[in-house]
Amino acid sequence: MRSMSALVQDWALIAFCFVCAIYFPHPVVYLVAAVVIARTQLALAVLMHESAHGVLTNKRSVNDFVGQVFTAAPLMLSMFAYRQGHMQHHRSPMASNDPVAIVFGITDYPIPRGKLAWRLLKDLTSISYFLTIRDFANGKHRALFPPVKSKPGSTALVLVSILVTNGILLGVLTTLGHAGLYVGLWILPALTFLQVFGRIRAITEHAAYPPGEDQIKNARTITRPSWQTFFFGPHCIHYHIEHHQYVRAPFYRLPEIHQIMKSQGILPAENLYQGYGKVLKDVTT
Repeated sequence: MRSMSALVQDWALIAFCFVCAIYFPHPVVYLVAAVVIARTQLALAVLMHESAHGVLTNKRSVNDFVGQVFTAAPLMLSMFAYRQGHMQHHRSPMASNDPVAIVFGITDYPIPRGKLAWRLLKDLTSISYFLTIRDFANGKHRALFPPVKSKPGSTALVLVSILVTNGILLGVLTTLGHAGLYVGLWILPALTFLQVFGRIRAITEHAAYPPGEDQIKNARTITRPSWQTFFFGPHCIHYHIEHHQYVRAPFYRLPEIHQIMKSQGILPAENLYQGYGKVLKDVTT
């Protein structure tokens, strides 16, 4: 299955980065490993997104288990809570009750470029992460995520999976004599580089668009896979118009869907971009 293959490849790349950092202990190697690991943490988040849509595996119970244990838990997230907010996002992107738009702070674009630079700096220094945690702890986003009846055992699965997956990662690194890499190459990249990648991804998908029923005009697609999509749009999530039109299509079908929609002439040219730089330029002043 292509989704499982992608998941294995993500974890293999993460393992490779740790191996490089262990055998070649140099500041440049640490920096490159941290950036690539953060990018691959974003890739895991995209596969969590696949699980939230129920398309990571064919069987729903397996889909939820794999999505929570192997994609969400290592990032200390709940796939079930994410699913709740994300489904609301798909019902009405950029509306006043869109959790994605509000949590990622993309409701006020276009903004001055200096303001965007300040936001990215806060991401890179982990300030944004801790401010988000504070907002959730203070109940600022409670209305966006109303309580829902959880499946039996889902809360326990979330807590146990977070403890076990991170415990295994820390345990393996400790056994190898490199416990510090858990903080330096797993926690720190998640608090810094991952926040930058996630913000740029969120901006590209919907920023500066008003709410509207026609979601073809309410999202952007990056049409050319490149090193940019490797970092900011892994697993074809950069085909975002296509994803909003066919929410049950697995990520590996999105390039094909893009070509079909393009041949039908239903993709708005003004919503198609070749790279992320042009998007950031267009949503800032």
